Amino acid sequence: MPNGPVRPQPAVVAAHLALRQGAVHRALRRAAARRAKRSALLAGVELSPYCVTDQQAGLLLDLTDPADVQASSPPAEQPGAQTEAERELRRRAAAEGATLPLDALARAAELDSFECDALLLCLAPALAPEHAPLFGYLVDDLDQRRPTAELILTVLAPTPAERFARLPALGPYGRLRRFGLLLQDGVPDPYGGPEPSGADLLRPLHVRPELPAFLLHGLGDPGLLAHDPGQVVAPRPLLLDTETRTHAARLAAHLASHPAGIAALWGLPVGSRRDAACAVARQAGLALRRTPDLELCRNPDDVRAALGRALAAAAVLGSGLWLPTDDFHAPDAEWAAAAAVDLLTRAGVPVVLTGRTPWRPLALLSSGRYAEECAGEPGYRERRALWNTATTGTDPDPALLDDLAARFRLTPSQLRSAVGLAESGRVPLDEAVPRVLTAAPARLAEVRTPTRGPSDLVLPVEQERQIDELAAAFRAWPKVSEEWGFGGQHGGAGLKALFTGEPGTGKSLAAEVLAGALGVDLLRVDLAQTVSKWVGETEKNLDEAFGHAEATGALLLFDEADAVFGKRGTVSRGTDRYANLEVGYLLQRLERSPALVVLTTNLQGNLDEAFTRRFQFVVHFTRPGERERTRLWRMAFPPSAPLDPLLSLAGLARLDLTGAGVMAVARSAALLAAENDSAVIGREHLGEAIARQFRQESRLLRSGELEGALGPAPVRVPETADRHDPHGRP
Repeated sequence: MPNGPVRPQPAVVAAHLALRQGAVHRALRRAAARRAKRSALLAGVELSPYCVTDQQAGLLLDLTDPADVQASSPPAEQPGAQTEAERELRRRAAAEGATLPLDALARAAELDSFECDALLLCLAPALAPEHAPLFGYLVDDLDQRRPTAELILTVLAPTPAERFARLPALGPYGRLRRFGLLLQDGVPDPYGGPEPSGADLLRPLHVRPELPAFLLHGLGDPGLLAHDPGQVVAPRPLLLDTETRTHAARLAAHLASHPAGIAALWGLPVGSRRDAACAVARQAGLALRRTPDLELCRNPDDVRAALGRALAAAAVLGSGLWLPTDDFHAPDAEWAAAAAVDLLTRAGVPVVLTGRTPWRPLALLSSGRYAEECAGEPGYRERRALWNTATTGTDPDPALLDDLAARFRLTPSQLRSAVGLAESGRVPLDEAVPRVLTAAPARLAEVRTPTRGPSDLVLPVEQERQIDELAAAFRAWPKVSEEWGFGGQHGGAGLKALFTGEPGTGKSLAAEVLAGALGVDLLRVDLAQTVSKWVGETEKNLDEAFGHAEATGALLLFDEADAVFGKRGTVSRGTDRYANLEVGYLLQRLERSPALVVLTTNLQGNLDEAFTRRFQFVVHFTRPGERERTRLWRMAFPPSAPLDPLLSLAGLARLDLTGAGVMAVARSAALLAAENDSAVIGREHLGEAIARQFRQESRLLRSGELEGALGPAPVRVPETADRHDPHGRP
């Protein structure tokens, strides 16, 4: 089976291009005849090369009389060489399941016959270099040997009426240049420049570099070749909650009553702004275009040029312009914002503004064209309704959608991606969502996909029950918080948990198991990079960590949290005031964050009391008992480890070690055995490893404690013992 689209036979493609080039060649022949006739008329009068005679002036006035232009009506659209030969070539290509490249390109870019012929005319020099002097002859300038808009009009639009009708098609906002099929020298910007006139008509044109290979051999994708970089394609389906749809309808009504209105919709996360902007434009009956990337602009003049061309394109095409505004809030972007405001207040184009935080320049507010709406985060019921819309046409389990809506706060783009991945990748929907939410590498945090589960976590029964309750609470909290109304005055938007206990008792592992049970990534904050000596940097870094967790749905883990969430103290030095400000900021950020946040600490008393009041769950991890240590010792040695079969691990559970200590002893014993080239991990290796671990913890083994744990040394029976009598004789 072919891996790509079916291409027509090369002979069919060549025949089709020859057929269409023949029509263009005949147009060239007619243009040359017209040029010869006009030259003969002017040359028939004796004149000096330094003057124009009265007779010449009369001829030139006749040729440029506007009355002739008004009297002539544009010709009817020609069928584009729809001869029987061309229809036969299309039938031959269709029989192979293919489409002729020129037809495919025309369909993708919605090109008419004139635009197709203009492309072929610009392609002609690549097929036959002899076209170059002919082009110079036709425009009466032998130095101009490359295709220009003037040449195309001279050849394909010979009458004044045709010229007037076809002039916009060759401008920067016509399909040929707007889609990047024809490129004009000196105009690299995809939004183009001024309308063609004067010198612009004489700038050389060339076809896009990938176009000859496609037209001649069908190599390429017409969907990629015919692409308008400024067009906003509405996502399917549009995913907006009821409240946001209501806001969009009000803004659309404003644009309908103000043709040059400015409609702003605030409070939207990044993944839902395109849906909202397209909803406003669709209800207002507008197509929508995007602004260029203003971050690439280096000064106000660049902003005015880029945004001005985008506004001009929208005006010519009768579209609205979509402008995201979040970048304008940066302190170093004031000059860009001022340049944008200057253009927006003068332009007569409908504009849709979107952003998380309102952007309200006074000049826009006083223009009489401005209207705004503020949207909020969709609640549980709204998220559930969005899942219904996104999965239309499939048959998902309603209980599964209930669970996904409760556990995850997906943006519309994430939601569509999850459904698309489930359909195309043939994976269950509850597995597709975590893949979509997989956190990208973070600058200040370690992103970890949980690999260990409940079987790897050894805790006393009471603590196991608390972890299970915590996972169930995290699943149920969105419904309780939003649908039942407990989120506003009962601890903030999200659940927070505090894990306390001695080192090695399983606090970090419990956080990973909890993230795995919820199907989300674990985002472990790197405190070494987060805490900064510079004023304000710590707050900025922590805000970035919280924002990353909220955007990806990850569980945010602050390990050894007392380093950041410590107690506030009396202000005795200037730096104390800033340290207290950091703690105060963290209190506010922790309370308003909807993320799942877990803090671990070895010393709960070191945390500020204001933090402990904000935790809905506090789990204290105690040192494991003998029952837990027995399980830990069994898990410490992998099945493939060469443990001495005569060695008994039953007594090792009597040693007071944490889970981390048990794992460290097993690892050290294995290293000792490998260093001594021992075939097995024996009693002596394990005893030495236990002694080392106790010394590392600054603890002493009591007399006989190690022997009691390891038990008596096993008695090894020689392999030949069964061949001797009790006295050792043969």
